[in-house]
Amino acid sequence: MEDMSHVAILLVKAEPGLPIVGAASGRAKVLGYDAQALQGMPLSLLCPVRQPDGQASAAALDGVLDQLQHAGSLSLPWRFQTRAGETRPHELHLTLTEREGEPQVAVCMVDVSRLQFAEVLNQAKNELLEMVATGQPLTPVLNRLTAVIESQFDGLYCTVLLLDLDGRHVRVGAGPRMPADYMQALDGAEIGPTAGSCGTAMFDNRLVVVDDIATHPLWAAYKNLVLPYGFKACWSAPIHAANGGVIGSFAMYYREVRRPRPEELSAMSAASHLAGIAIDQARRDEERRRAAQWLEEQVQQRTAELLATQDELVNSRKLAALGQLLAGIAHEMNTPLGNALLSASALHAGSASFAERMAAGTPLRRQELANWVAQAREGTELVEQNVERALRLISRFKQLTEGSGRALRSRFDLRQAVLQAWARVQSRLGIERVQLRCDLPDDFALDGYPDVLQQVLEQLLENACLHAFPNGRDGQIRVTARRTGDAGGERLTLELRDNGVGMPQTDVARAFEPFFTTAFGQGGCGLGLFVAHSFVSGMLGGSLKLDSQPGEGTVVRVALPLQHDPALQLAA
Repeated sequence: MEDMSHVAILLVKAEPGLPIVGAASGRAKVLGYDAQALQGMPLSLLCPVRQPDGQASAAALDGVLDQLQHAGSLSLPWRFQTRAGETRPHELHLTLTEREGEPQVAVCMVDVSRLQFAEVLNQAKNELLEMVATGQPLTPVLNRLTAVIESQFDGLYCTVLLLDLDGRHVRVGAGPRMPADYMQALDGAEIGPTAGSCGTAMFDNRLVVVDDIATHPLWAAYKNLVLPYGFKACWSAPIHAANGGVIGSFAMYYREVRRPRPEELSAMSAASHLAGIAIDQARRDEERRRAAQWLEEQVQQRTAELLATQDELVNSRKLAALGQLLAGIAHEMNTPLGNALLSASALHAGSASFAERMAAGTPLRRQELANWVAQAREGTELVEQNVERALRLISRFKQLTEGSGRALRSRFDLRQAVLQAWARVQSRLGIERVQLRCDLPDDFALDGYPDVLQQVLEQLLENACLHAFPNGRDGQIRVTARRTGDAGGERLTLELRDNGVGMPQTDVARAFEPFFTTAFGQGGCGLGLFVAHSFVSGMLGGSLKLDSQPGEGTVVRVALPLQHDPALQLAA
Protein backbone atom coordinates (compact mmCIF):
# COMPACT_ATOMS: atom_id res chain seq x y z
CA MET A 1 0.00 0.00 0.00
CA GLU A 2 1.11 3.59 -0.60
CA ASP A 3 2.79 5.25 2.43
CA MET A 4 3.03 8.79 1.06
CA SER A 5 1.19 11.62 2.80
CA HIS A 6 -1.40 13.63 0.93
CA VAL A 7 -0.82 16.67 3.16
CA ALA A 8 2.67 17.70 4.22
CA ILE A 9 4.20 20.77 5.87
CA LEU A 10 7.69 21.95 4.94
CA LEU A 11 9.72 24.74 6.48
CA VAL A 12 12.15 26.32 4.00
CA LYS A 13 14.52 29.23 4.08
CA ALA A 14 13.28 32.39 2.37
CA GLU A 15 16.24 32.53 -0.01
CA PRO A 16 16.86 31.45 -3.63
CA GLY A 17 16.43 27.70 -4.04
CA LEU A 18 14.19 27.53 -0.96
CA PRO A 19 16.32 24.94 0.90
CA ILE A 20 14.28 22.73 3.21
CA VAL A 21 14.82 23.17 6.94
CA GLY A 22 12.26 20.67 8.23
CA ALA A 23 9.29 18.53 7.24
CA ALA A 24 6.19 17.19 8.97
CA SER A 25 3.84 14.55 7.50
CA GLY A 26 3.01 12.29 10.40
CA ARG A 27 4.37 8.77 9.91
CA ALA A 28 4.05 8.93 6.14
CA LYS A 29 6.73 9.96 3.72
CA VAL A 30 6.81 13.19 1.75
CA LEU A 31 6.68 12.28 -1.95
CA GLY A 32 8.42 9.03 -1.04
CA TYR A 33 11.22 10.70 0.97
CA ASP A 34 11.87 10.34 4.67
CA ALA A 35 11.69 13.65 6.51
CA GLN A 36 15.38 13.45 7.45
CA ALA A 37 16.41 13.01 3.80
CA LEU A 38 14.83 16.34 2.91
CA GLN A 39 17.07 18.41 5.19
CA GLY A 40 18.93 20.97 3.11
CA MET A 41 17.38 19.82 -0.19
CA PRO A 42 16.25 22.66 -2.49
CA LEU A 43 12.49 22.63 -2.94
CA SER A 44 12.95 22.53 -6.73
CA LEU A 45 14.41 19.01 -6.46
CA LEU A 46 10.95 17.81 -5.38
CA CYS A 47 9.49 19.20 -8.62
CA PRO A 48 9.58 18.02 -12.23
CA VAL A 49 12.01 19.88 -14.46
CA ARG A 50 9.19 22.02 -15.82
CA GLN A 51 5.72 23.01 -14.69
CA PRO A 52 2.69 22.45 -17.00
CA ASP A 53 3.07 26.00 -18.41
CA GLY A 54 6.57 25.11 -19.68
CA GLN A 55 8.46 27.23 -17.16
CA ALA A 56 11.41 25.63 -15.38
CA SER A 57 10.41 24.71 -11.83
CA ALA A 58 13.51 26.30 -10.22
CA ALA A 59 12.94 29.62 -11.98
CA ALA A 60 9.24 29.49 -11.22
CA LEU A 61 9.96 29.00 -7.51
CA ASP A 62 12.26 32.02 -7.51
CA GLY A 63 9.38 34.02 -8.98
CA VAL A 64 7.03 32.70 -6.32
CA LEU A 65 9.51 33.77 -3.62
CA ASP A 66 9.59 37.31 -5.05
CA GLN A 67 5.78 37.50 -4.98
CA LEU A 68 5.74 36.11 -1.44
CA GLN A 69 8.10 38.83 -0.22
CA HIS A 70 5.44 41.41 -1.14
CA ALA A 71 2.22 39.49 -0.47
CA GLY A 72 3.16 37.62 2.69
CA SER A 73 1.16 34.54 1.66
CA LEU A 74 0.25 32.77 -1.59
CA SER A 75 -1.85 29.87 -2.76
CA LEU A 76 -1.38 28.35 -6.19
CA PRO A 77 -1.56 25.05 -8.10
CA TRP A 78 1.76 23.23 -8.40
CA ARG A 79 3.25 20.01 -9.69
CA PHE A 80 5.61 17.91 -7.55
CA GLN A 81 7.43 14.71 -8.46
CA THR A 82 7.65 11.63 -6.26
CA ARG A 83 10.86 9.80 -5.58
CA ALA A 84 9.69 7.16 -8.09
CA GLY A 85 9.40 9.81 -10.80
CA GLU A 86 5.59 10.21 -10.85
CA THR A 87 4.30 13.76 -11.30
CA ARG A 88 1.39 14.70 -9.05
CA PRO A 89 -0.80 17.83 -8.91
CA HIS A 90 -0.85 19.73 -5.63
CA GLU A 91 -2.31 22.83 -4.05
CA LEU A 92 0.56 24.86 -2.65
CA HIS A 93 0.00 27.27 0.25
CA LEU A 94 2.97 29.43 1.30
CA THR A 95 3.23 31.79 4.27
CA LEU A 96 6.21 34.04 4.98
CA THR A 97 7.34 33.75 8.61
CA GLU A 98 10.40 34.35 10.76
CA ARG A 99 12.29 32.11 13.14
CA GLU A 100 15.09 33.35 15.37
CA GLY A 101 15.41 36.43 13.19
CA GLU A 102 15.74 34.39 9.99
CA PRO A 103 13.02 34.71 7.33
CA GLN A 104 11.48 31.38 6.47
CA VAL A 105 8.52 30.08 4.48
CA ALA A 106 5.93 27.60 5.77
CA VAL A 107 4.93 25.43 2.81
CA CYS A 108 1.72 23.40 2.98
CA MET A 109 1.54 20.78 0.19
CA VAL A 110 -1.89 19.25 -0.51
CA ASP A 111 -1.90 16.34 -2.98
CA VAL A 112 -5.08 16.74 -5.09
CA SER A 113 -4.39 13.87 -7.47
CA ARG A 114 -7.04 11.68 -5.86
CA LEU A 115 -9.62 14.45 -5.99
CA GLN A 116 -8.91 15.09 -9.67
CA PHE A 117 -8.98 11.38 -10.37
CA ALA A 118 -12.35 11.09 -8.61
CA GLU A 119 -13.70 13.93 -10.74
CA VAL A 120 -12.49 12.22 -13.92
CA LEU A 121 -14.13 8.97 -12.85
CA ASN A 122 -17.39 10.76 -12.06
CA GLN A 123 -17.42 12.53 -15.43
CA ALA A 124 -16.65 9.25 -17.18
CA LYS A 125 -19.44 7.57 -15.24
CA ASN A 126 -21.97 10.18 -16.38
CA GLU A 127 -20.77 9.94 -19.98
CA LEU A 128 -20.94 6.15 -20.06
CA LEU A 129 -24.32 6.00 -18.37
CA GLU A 130 -25.61 8.47 -20.95
CA MET A 131 -24.26 6.22 -23.72
CA VAL A 132 -26.04 3.26 -22.17
CA ALA A 133 -29.25 5.23 -21.64
CA THR A 134 -29.30 6.43 -25.25
CA GLY A 135 -28.96 2.89 -26.58
CA GLN A 136 -25.37 3.00 -27.85
CA PRO A 137 -24.02 -0.45 -28.91
CA LEU A 138 -22.05 -2.33 -26.27
CA THR A 139 -18.67 -2.33 -28.04
CA PRO A 140 -18.31 1.49 -28.32
CA VAL A 141 -19.40 1.85 -24.69
CA LEU A 142 -16.76 -0.62 -23.47
CA ASN A 143 -14.09 0.86 -25.76
CA ARG A 144 -14.79 4.29 -24.28
CA LEU A 145 -14.62 2.86 -20.76
CA THR A 146 -11.18 1.31 -21.33
CA ALA A 147 -9.93 4.52 -22.98
CA VAL A 148 -10.99 6.65 -20.00
CA ILE A 149 -9.28 4.38 -17.46
CA GLU A 150 -6.12 4.04 -19.58
CA SER A 151 -5.81 7.81 -19.88
CA GLN A 152 -5.35 8.13 -16.12
CA PHE A 153 -2.30 5.87 -15.75
CA ASP A 154 0.89 5.84 -17.78
CA GLY A 155 1.63 2.53 -19.47
CA LEU A 156 -1.76 0.98 -18.67
CA TYR A 157 -3.64 -1.35 -21.03
CA CYS A 158 -7.20 -2.46 -20.23
CA THR A 159 -9.48 -5.23 -21.43
CA VAL A 160 -13.09 -6.24 -20.88
CA LEU A 161 -13.90 -9.92 -21.33
CA LEU A 162 -17.44 -11.29 -21.35
CA LEU A 163 -18.55 -14.57 -19.84
CA ASP A 164 -20.51 -16.57 -22.40
CA LEU A 165 -24.11 -17.50 -21.60
CA ASP A 166 -22.89 -21.08 -21.07
CA GLY A 167 -21.02 -19.80 -17.99
CA ARG A 168 -17.77 -21.51 -19.04
CA HIS A 169 -16.14 -19.70 -21.93
CA VAL A 170 -14.69 -16.23 -22.50
CA ARG A 171 -15.79 -13.83 -25.23
CA VAL A 172 -13.95 -10.65 -26.19
CA GLY A 173 -15.70 -7.46 -25.12
CA ALA A 174 -13.15 -4.66 -25.54
CA GLY A 175 -9.41 -4.03 -25.61
CA PRO A 176 -8.74 -1.69 -28.51
CA ARG A 177 -5.10 -1.05 -27.54
CA MET A 178 -4.26 -4.69 -26.91
CA PRO A 179 -2.63 -6.81 -29.66
CA ALA A 180 -5.39 -8.20 -31.90
CA ASP A 181 -3.81 -11.68 -32.04
CA TYR A 182 -3.74 -11.89 -28.26
CA MET A 183 -7.39 -10.85 -27.94
CA GLN A 184 -8.37 -13.38 -30.60
CA ALA A 185 -6.51 -16.11 -28.70
CA LEU A 186 -8.54 -15.31 -25.57
CA ASP A 187 -11.89 -15.65 -27.38
CA GLY A 188 -13.44 -19.00 -26.50
CA ALA A 189 -10.97 -19.82 -23.70
CA GLU A 190 -12.41 -21.70 -20.74
CA ILE A 191 -12.43 -20.15 -17.27
CA GLY A 192 -11.04 -22.05 -14.30
CA PRO A 193 -9.09 -21.85 -11.02
CA THR A 194 -5.76 -21.42 -12.87
CA ALA A 195 -6.89 -19.67 -16.06
CA GLY A 196 -4.76 -16.52 -15.86
CA SER A 197 -6.01 -13.41 -14.11
CA CYS A 198 -9.32 -12.96 -15.96
CA GLY A 199 -10.40 -16.60 -16.18
CA THR A 200 -9.62 -17.09 -12.48
CA ALA A 201 -11.39 -13.87 -11.47
CA MET A 202 -14.55 -15.02 -13.24
CA PHE A 203 -14.29 -18.59 -11.97
CA ASP A 204 -13.60 -17.67 -8.32
CA ASN A 205 -15.63 -14.44 -8.37
CA ARG A 206 -12.80 -12.47 -6.76
CA LEU A 207 -10.15 -9.86 -7.44
CA VAL A 208 -6.98 -11.47 -8.83
CA VAL A 209 -3.66 -9.60 -8.64
CA VAL A 210 -0.69 -11.08 -10.51
CA ASP A 211 2.39 -8.89 -10.17
CA ASP A 212 4.70 -11.15 -12.22
CA ILE A 213 3.10 -13.15 -15.03
CA ALA A 214 6.32 -15.01 -15.80
CA THR A 215 6.47 -16.72 -12.39
CA HIS A 216 2.88 -16.80 -11.14
CA PRO A 217 1.21 -20.26 -11.17
CA LEU A 218 -2.13 -18.85 -12.42
CA TRP A 219 -0.42 -17.98 -15.71
CA ALA A 220 1.58 -21.19 -16.15
CA ALA A 221 -0.57 -22.38 -19.07
CA TYR A 222 -1.07 -18.93 -20.62
CA LYS A 223 2.11 -16.91 -20.10
CA ASN A 224 3.50 -17.83 -23.51
CA LEU A 225 0.47 -16.06 -25.04
CA VAL A 226 1.14 -12.73 -23.37
CA LEU A 227 4.86 -12.50 -22.57
CA PRO A 228 5.88 -12.06 -26.25
CA TYR A 229 3.92 -8.80 -26.23
CA GLY A 230 5.90 -7.47 -23.27
CA PHE A 231 3.16 -7.62 -20.62
CA LYS A 232 4.46 -8.59 -17.19
CA ALA A 233 1.66 -7.80 -14.70
CA CYS A 234 -2.09 -8.31 -14.88
CA TRP A 235 -4.84 -7.58 -12.36
CA SER A 236 -8.45 -8.55 -12.99
CA ALA A 237 -11.77 -7.95 -11.22
CA PRO A 238 -15.03 -9.81 -11.92
CA ILE A 239 -17.92 -7.89 -13.51
CA HIS A 240 -21.33 -8.50 -11.97
CA ALA A 241 -24.86 -8.26 -13.32
CA ALA A 242 -27.65 -6.59 -11.39
CA ASN A 243 -28.53 -9.96 -9.82
CA GLY A 244 -24.97 -10.43 -8.58
CA GLY A 245 -23.95 -13.07 -11.10
CA VAL A 246 -20.57 -12.90 -12.84
CA ILE A 247 -20.86 -11.75 -16.47
CA GLY A 248 -17.28 -10.80 -17.30
CA SER A 249 -14.00 -9.31 -16.08
CA PHE A 250 -12.15 -5.99 -16.25
CA ALA A 251 -8.36 -6.29 -16.42
CA MET A 252 -5.35 -3.99 -16.18
CA TYR A 253 -2.04 -4.92 -17.88
CA TYR A 254 1.41 -3.35 -17.40
CA ARG A 255 4.73 -3.95 -19.13
CA GLU A 256 6.53 -4.04 -15.79
CA VAL A 257 6.46 -6.25 -12.70
CA ARG A 258 4.41 -4.36 -10.14
CA ARG A 259 1.45 -4.38 -7.78
CA PRO A 260 -1.55 -2.01 -7.98
CA ARG A 261 -1.74 1.30 -6.16
CA PRO A 262 -4.93 2.30 -4.30
CA GLU A 263 -5.95 4.60 -7.16
CA GLU A 264 -5.70 1.75 -9.64
CA LEU A 265 -7.76 -0.57 -7.47
CA SER A 266 -10.37 2.18 -7.10
CA ALA A 267 -10.41 2.70 -10.87
CA MET A 268 -10.77 -1.03 -11.47
CA SER A 269 -13.71 -1.22 -9.06
CA ALA A 270 -15.48 1.71 -10.72
CA ALA A 271 -14.78 0.39 -14.21
CA SER A 272 -16.07 -3.11 -13.43
CA HIS A 273 -19.24 -1.58 -11.96
CA LEU A 274 -19.87 0.56 -15.06
CA ALA A 275 -19.08 -2.33 -17.36
CA GLY A 276 -21.60 -4.42 -15.44
CA ILE A 277 -24.34 -1.86 -16.08
CA ALA A 278 -23.52 -1.70 -19.80
CA ILE A 279 -23.23 -5.47 -20.31
CA ASP A 280 -26.31 -6.22 -18.25
CA GLN A 281 -28.37 -3.70 -20.21
CA ALA A 282 -27.05 -4.98 -23.54
CA ARG A 283 -28.05 -8.52 -22.62
CA ARG A 284 -31.50 -7.37 -21.58
CA ASP A 285 -31.85 -5.55 -24.90
CA GLU A 286 -30.79 -8.71 -26.70
CA GLU A 287 -33.32 -10.74 -24.74
CA ARG A 288 -36.04 -8.26 -25.68
CA ARG A 289 -34.93 -8.34 -29.30
CA ARG A 290 -35.01 -12.12 -29.36
CA ALA A 291 -38.39 -12.13 -27.66
CA ALA A 292 -39.72 -9.65 -30.22
CA GLN A 293 -38.20 -11.69 -33.05
CA TRP A 294 -39.70 -14.86 -31.64
CA LEU A 295 -43.08 -13.13 -31.34
CA GLU A 296 -42.79 -11.86 -34.89
CA GLU A 297 -41.85 -15.31 -36.15
CA GLN A 298 -44.75 -16.83 -34.27
CA VAL A 299 -47.14 -14.28 -35.67
CA GLN A 300 -45.82 -14.81 -39.19
CA GLN A 301 -46.12 -18.57 -38.80
CA ARG A 302 -49.65 -18.27 -37.50
CA THR A 303 -50.57 -15.85 -40.27
CA ALA A 304 -49.23 -18.26 -42.88
CA GLU A 305 -51.28 -21.08 -41.40
CA LEU A 306 -54.43 -18.96 -41.40
CA LEU A 307 -53.86 -17.85 -44.99
CA ALA A 308 -53.33 -21.47 -46.06
CA THR A 309 -56.80 -22.40 -44.75
CA GLN A 310 -58.68 -19.30 -45.89
CA ASP A 311 -60.96 -21.32 -48.18
CA GLU A 312 -62.12 -23.37 -45.19
CA LEU A 313 -62.31 -20.69 -42.49
CA VAL A 314 -64.56 -17.70 -43.10
CA ASN A 315 -62.71 -15.53 -40.62
CA SER A 316 -59.15 -16.48 -41.62
CA ARG A 317 -58.38 -13.11 -43.24
CA LYS A 318 -59.58 -11.21 -40.19
CA LEU A 319 -57.42 -13.34 -37.93
CA ALA A 320 -54.41 -12.88 -40.19
CA ALA A 321 -54.91 -9.10 -40.20
CA LEU A 322 -55.25 -9.15 -36.44
CA GLY A 323 -52.03 -11.13 -36.15
CA GLN A 324 -50.17 -8.61 -38.31
CA LEU A 325 -51.60 -5.73 -36.29
CA LEU A 326 -50.50 -7.35 -33.03
CA ALA A 327 -47.01 -7.88 -34.42
CA GLY A 328 -46.85 -4.21 -35.39
CA ILE A 329 -48.14 -3.12 -31.99
CA ALA A 330 -45.59 -5.32 -30.23
CA HIS A 331 -42.79 -3.97 -32.41
CA GLU A 332 -43.80 -0.31 -32.02
CA MET A 333 -44.43 -0.46 -28.27
CA ASN A 334 -41.16 -2.28 -27.60
CA THR A 335 -38.98 0.62 -28.74
CA PRO A 336 -40.32 3.49 -26.55
CA LEU A 337 -40.95 1.28 -23.53
CA GLY A 338 -37.53 -0.34 -23.89
CA ASN A 339 -35.87 3.09 -24.05
CA ALA A 340 -37.88 4.25 -21.03
CA LEU A 341 -36.81 1.15 -19.09
CA LEU A 342 -33.19 1.72 -20.11
CA SER A 343 -33.25 5.29 -18.80
CA ALA A 344 -35.01 4.21 -15.61
CA SER A 345 -32.39 1.48 -15.05
CA ALA A 346 -29.57 4.00 -15.43
CA LEU A 347 -31.26 6.36 -12.96
CA HIS A 348 -31.78 3.49 -10.53
CA ALA A 349 -28.11 2.53 -10.74
CA GLY A 350 -27.03 6.12 -10.13
CA SER A 351 -29.42 6.49 -7.20
CA ALA A 352 -28.08 3.29 -5.65
CA SER A 353 -24.53 4.61 -5.94
CA PHE A 354 -25.51 7.88 -4.23
CA ALA A 355 -27.37 5.98 -1.53
CA GLU A 356 -24.29 3.86 -0.83
CA ARG A 357 -22.14 6.94 -0.51
CA MET A 358 -24.60 8.63 1.81
CA ALA A 359 -24.90 5.50 3.94
CA ALA A 360 -21.12 5.32 4.18
CA GLY A 361 -20.96 8.97 5.20
CA THR A 362 -18.87 9.91 2.15
CA PRO A 363 -19.04 13.68 1.59
CA LEU A 364 -20.74 14.79 -1.64
CA ARG A 365 -19.15 17.63 -3.58
CA ARG A 366 -21.39 20.28 -5.06
CA GLN A 367 -20.15 19.44 -8.57
CA GLU A 368 -20.97 15.77 -8.06
CA LEU A 369 -24.49 16.68 -6.96
CA ALA A 370 -24.87 19.06 -9.92
CA ASN A 371 -23.69 16.36 -12.32
CA TRP A 372 -26.15 13.90 -10.84
CA VAL A 373 -29.03 16.41 -11.10
CA ALA A 374 -28.17 16.99 -14.78
CA GLN A 375 -27.97 13.26 -15.40
CA ALA A 376 -31.28 12.68 -13.63
CA ARG A 377 -32.92 15.47 -15.63
CA GLU A 378 -31.71 13.96 -18.92
CA GLY A 379 -32.82 10.50 -17.84
CA THR A 380 -36.30 11.63 -16.84
CA GLU A 381 -36.64 13.56 -20.09
CA LEU A 382 -35.84 10.36 -22.00
CA VAL A 383 -38.42 8.45 -19.96
CA GLU A 384 -41.03 11.17 -20.50
CA GLN A 385 -40.40 11.36 -24.25
CA ASN A 386 -40.66 7.62 -24.76
CA VAL A 387 -43.72 7.21 -22.54
CA GLU A 388 -45.40 10.04 -24.46
CA ARG A 389 -44.60 8.22 -27.69
CA ALA A 390 -46.12 5.03 -26.30
CA LEU A 391 -49.24 6.95 -25.24
CA ARG A 392 -49.58 8.41 -28.74
CA LEU A 393 -49.43 4.89 -30.16
CA ILE A 394 -52.10 3.75 -27.71
CA SER A 395 -54.24 6.72 -28.72
CA ARG A 396 -53.96 5.66 -32.36
CA PHE A 397 -54.95 2.10 -31.45
CA LYS A 398 -57.97 3.40 -29.51
CA GLN A 399 -59.02 5.43 -32.53
CA LEU A 400 -59.23 2.24 -34.56
CA THR A 401 -61.55 0.57 -32.04
CA GLU A 402 -63.52 3.44 -30.53
CA GLY A 403 -63.59 6.18 -33.18
CA SER A 404 -66.72 5.06 -35.01
CA GLY A 405 -68.54 3.48 -32.09
CA ARG A 406 -68.89 6.75 -30.16
CA ALA A 407 -69.48 9.11 -33.10
CA LEU A 408 -72.61 11.26 -32.97
CA ARG A 409 -74.34 12.68 -35.99
CA SER A 410 -74.88 16.44 -36.00
CA ARG A 411 -74.96 19.56 -38.13
CA PHE A 412 -71.57 21.29 -38.49
CA ASP A 413 -69.65 23.85 -40.52
CA LEU A 414 -66.98 22.30 -42.78
CA ARG A 415 -64.66 25.33 -42.68
CA GLN A 416 -64.74 25.40 -38.88
CA ALA A 417 -64.02 21.67 -38.77
CA VAL A 418 -60.91 22.20 -40.93
CA LEU A 419 -59.70 25.14 -38.83
CA GLN A 420 -60.27 23.28 -35.55
CA ALA A 421 -58.33 20.27 -36.85
CA TRP A 422 -55.47 22.57 -37.91
CA ALA A 423 -55.42 24.28 -34.51
CA ARG A 424 -55.03 20.92 -32.77
CA VAL A 425 -52.21 19.87 -35.11
CA GLN A 426 -50.45 23.21 -34.57
CA SER A 427 -50.69 22.82 -30.80
CA ARG A 428 -49.58 19.21 -30.80
CA LEU A 429 -46.60 19.59 -33.16
CA GLY A 430 -45.65 23.22 -32.46
CA ILE A 431 -46.05 24.17 -36.11
CA GLU A 432 -44.81 27.70 -36.89
CA ARG A 433 -43.48 27.79 -40.47
CA VAL A 434 -46.27 25.92 -42.26
CA GLN A 435 -49.31 27.99 -43.26
CA LEU A 436 -52.86 26.72 -43.84
CA ARG A 437 -54.89 28.26 -46.66
CA CYS A 438 -58.53 27.25 -46.20
CA ASP A 439 -60.42 28.16 -49.39
CA LEU A 440 -63.85 27.16 -48.10
CA PRO A 441 -66.91 29.40 -47.75
CA ASP A 442 -67.95 30.44 -44.23
CA ASP A 443 -71.37 28.76 -44.35
CA PHE A 444 -70.53 25.39 -45.87
CA ALA A 445 -72.89 23.47 -43.54
CA LEU A 446 -73.05 19.68 -43.51
CA ASP A 447 -74.98 17.05 -41.60
CA GLY A 448 -72.93 14.00 -40.60
CA TYR A 449 -70.22 12.84 -38.18
CA PRO A 450 -68.02 15.87 -37.44
CA ASP A 451 -65.80 14.07 -34.90
CA VAL A 452 -64.91 11.34 -37.38
CA LEU A 453 -64.25 13.78 -40.23
CA GLN A 454 -62.20 15.98 -37.91
CA GLN A 455 -60.01 13.01 -36.93
CA VAL A 456 -59.46 12.30 -40.62
CA LEU A 457 -58.48 15.93 -41.22
CA GLU A 458 -56.11 15.92 -38.24
CA GLN A 459 -54.37 12.80 -39.51
CA LEU A 460 -53.95 14.23 -43.00
CA LEU A 461 -52.73 17.64 -41.81
CA GLU A 462 -50.33 16.09 -39.29
CA ASN A 463 -48.95 13.73 -41.93
CA ALA A 464 -48.30 16.67 -44.26
CA CYS A 465 -46.50 18.65 -41.56
CA LEU A 466 -44.29 15.75 -40.55
CA HIS A 467 -43.34 14.47 -43.99
CA ALA A 468 -43.85 17.22 -46.57
CA PHE A 469 -41.81 19.86 -44.74
CA PRO A 470 -38.79 18.21 -43.09
CA ASN A 471 -36.23 20.10 -41.00
CA GLY A 472 -38.71 22.93 -40.26
CA ARG A 473 -38.83 24.26 -43.82
CA ASP A 474 -41.48 26.79 -44.87
CA GLY A 475 -44.57 25.55 -46.66
CA GLN A 476 -48.28 25.83 -47.31
CA ILE A 477 -51.24 23.46 -47.18
CA ARG A 478 -54.28 24.49 -49.22
CA VAL A 479 -57.75 23.02 -48.51
CA THR A 480 -60.55 23.20 -51.09
CA ALA A 481 -63.87 21.41 -51.61
CA ARG A 482 -66.22 20.85 -54.56
CA ARG A 483 -69.41 18.96 -55.32
CA THR A 484 -69.40 16.48 -58.15
CA GLY A 485 -72.06 14.19 -59.56
CA ASP A 486 -72.06 11.14 -61.79
CA ALA A 487 -73.97 7.88 -62.29
CA GLY A 488 -72.86 6.81 -58.82
CA GLY A 489 -74.50 9.81 -57.18
CA GLU A 490 -73.51 13.17 -55.80
CA ARG A 491 -70.19 13.44 -53.91
CA LEU A 492 -68.22 15.97 -51.91
CA THR A 493 -64.52 15.99 -52.79
CA LEU A 494 -62.28 17.57 -50.15
CA GLU A 495 -58.76 18.28 -51.42
CA LEU A 496 -55.63 18.94 -49.33
CA ARG A 497 -52.68 20.12 -51.44
CA ASP A 498 -49.19 20.92 -50.08
CA ASN A 499 -46.09 22.36 -51.76
CA GLY A 500 -43.69 20.07 -49.86
CA VAL A 501 -41.00 17.63 -50.92
CA GLY A 502 -43.40 15.08 -52.42
CA MET A 503 -43.17 11.28 -52.33
CA PRO A 504 -41.71 8.60 -54.61
CA GLN A 505 -44.23 6.22 -56.16
CA THR A 506 -42.94 3.32 -54.07
CA ASP A 507 -44.02 5.20 -50.93
CA VAL A 508 -47.32 6.30 -52.45
CA ALA A 509 -48.18 2.66 -53.17
CA ARG A 510 -47.68 1.72 -49.49
CA ALA A 511 -48.91 4.93 -47.86
CA PHE A 512 -52.10 3.37 -46.43
CA GLU A 513 -50.45 0.23 -45.06
CA PRO A 514 -50.44 -0.02 -41.27
CA PHE A 515 -47.09 0.78 -39.64
CA PHE A 516 -45.53 1.97 -42.90
CA THR A 517 -43.61 5.20 -42.31
CA THR A 518 -40.52 6.97 -43.57
CA ALA A 519 -39.99 8.73 -40.23
CA PHE A 520 -39.20 6.11 -37.60
CA GLY A 521 -37.53 7.80 -34.66
CA GLN A 522 -38.86 11.20 -35.76
CA GLY A 523 -42.38 10.98 -34.38
CA GLY A 524 -43.90 8.80 -37.11
CA CYS A 525 -45.47 5.45 -36.27
CA GLY A 526 -47.05 4.50 -39.60
CA LEU A 527 -50.70 4.62 -38.45
CA GLY A 528 -51.84 8.13 -39.44
CA LEU A 529 -52.88 7.52 -43.04
CA PHE A 530 -54.04 4.00 -42.17
CA VAL A 531 -56.43 5.39 -39.54
CA ALA A 532 -57.65 8.12 -41.91
CA HIS A 533 -58.24 5.60 -44.69
CA SER A 534 -60.09 3.27 -42.30
CA PHE A 535 -62.49 6.02 -41.20
CA VAL A 536 -63.13 7.33 -44.72
CA SER A 537 -63.72 3.95 -46.32
CA GLY A 538 -65.55 2.61 -43.28
CA MET A 539 -67.93 4.85 -41.41
CA LEU A 540 -67.94 7.72 -43.92
CA GLY A 541 -68.42 5.35 -46.87
CA GLY A 542 -66.06 7.26 -49.14
CA SER A 543 -62.62 6.96 -50.68
CA LEU A 544 -59.19 8.41 -49.97
CA LYS A 545 -56.61 8.84 -52.73
CA LEU A 546 -53.10 10.24 -52.76
CA ASP A 547 -51.11 11.70 -55.67
CA SER A 548 -47.51 12.83 -55.37
CA GLN A 549 -44.21 13.26 -57.17
CA PRO A 550 -40.81 14.03 -55.63
CA GLY A 551 -40.30 17.80 -55.50
CA GLU A 552 -43.86 18.57 -56.64
CA GLY A 553 -45.82 18.31 -53.40
CA THR A 554 -48.67 15.97 -52.51
CA VAL A 555 -52.44 16.03 -53.12
CA VAL A 556 -54.88 14.07 -50.93
CA ARG A 557 -58.48 13.76 -52.14
CA VAL A 558 -61.25 12.67 -49.80
CA ALA A 559 -64.39 11.78 -51.77
CA LEU A 560 -67.56 11.36 -49.68
CA PRO A 561 -71.08 10.40 -50.85
CA LEU A 562 -73.91 12.89 -50.28
CA GLN A 563 -77.00 10.78 -51.17
CA HIS A 564 -78.76 7.49 -50.43
CA ASP A 565 -78.73 7.80 -46.63
CA PRO A 566 -75.06 8.80 -46.57
CA ALA A 567 -72.89 9.43 -43.53
CA LEU A 568 -72.52 12.99 -44.80
CA GLN A 569 -75.03 15.27 -46.54
CA LEU A 570 -75.60 18.95 -47.19
CA ALA A 571 -77.50 20.56 -44.36
CA ALA A 572 -80.85 22.09 -45.16
